[in-house]
Amino acid sequence: MIYLFKLFRPINLLLILFTQICVVYFLGFGNDINDLFDSLHLFIYFSTLFTATAGYLFNNIKDIKTDEINHSSSKINLIKNNKTLYILVYIFLSIVALLIAFMYSLKLGVIVLILNFLLFLYNILLKKIPLIGNILISTITAFSIFIFVIFDANIKINLVIIFSIYAFGISLIREIIKDTEDIEGDIHTGRYTFPVLAGIKATRILLLILIFFYVLVITTCVRIMTEKYFSFPLSSVFIIYNIVCIGIPIFYLSIKTQYATDKSDFEYMSRIAKYIMFTGVLSMLFF
Repeated sequence: MIYLFKLFRPINLLLILFTQICVVYFLGFGNDINDLFDSLHLFIYFSTLFTATAGYLFNNIKDIKTDEINHSSSKINLIKNNKTLYILVYIFLSIVALLIAFMYSLKLGVIVLILNFLLFLYNILLKKIPLIGNILISTITAFSIFIFVIFDANIKINLVIIFSIYAFGISLIREIIKDTEDIEGDIHTGRYTFPVLAGIKATRILLLILIFFYVLVITTCVRIMTEKYFSFPLSSVFIIYNIVCIGIPIFYLSIKTQYATDKSDFEYMSRIAKYIMFTGVLSMLFF
């Protein structure tokens, strides 16, 4: 039963929900606690969460062969023995996501339909293409934040753009790390991810370049937010938080990247990247 629960990646789903709630409350300057759970935001939460859950499940179904090499046999056997059932559950979750979205508005329905299609396309084709699949998933991750700009007039657009860039950048770094972590299974199943084609050494160089530009972007964004939204002493606290909780972990990630060689190294780096993602979300609380 525990493996069935893990197929839906509950930690990731909770992080998505927590991030969206933070966006509505802390970046929606006209929103109060009651607005967190009004009809608009509930429809967005549930439609995006059901879409993400369906995407995670379909990803596990499509990854059976690679996971046989990269992950535990208990999980693989569970999927193999119940593959038809899980496909039906995937279809059900996708339909529920669409129904919820279209119940609110045509615009939200069309957006969720496009997200479902992109996740389906990613799982059957784009994840096999170097960097394209990584960029798509990172864009969808960023869009789970940006979507509120489309529907909620109280959301500060410039802040949402900044945090969407945050999410895109660290998600892209983490996706490439995960591809490197799964390189053995991808080679055996004929997937042409960037680590498979270029090798681990070239992937480390790419990750270091991405981390460098990510640090530049974050530094610029922190300066902009500090000048526009904070005064002393809160400005100093905000800067210290970003240095300690985001900057130092990124620096540590860059060091680990230089010396990473095997699966366990990249698994650890993936956890660091997820931590950076979480502390980035927590920085919304300053607003």
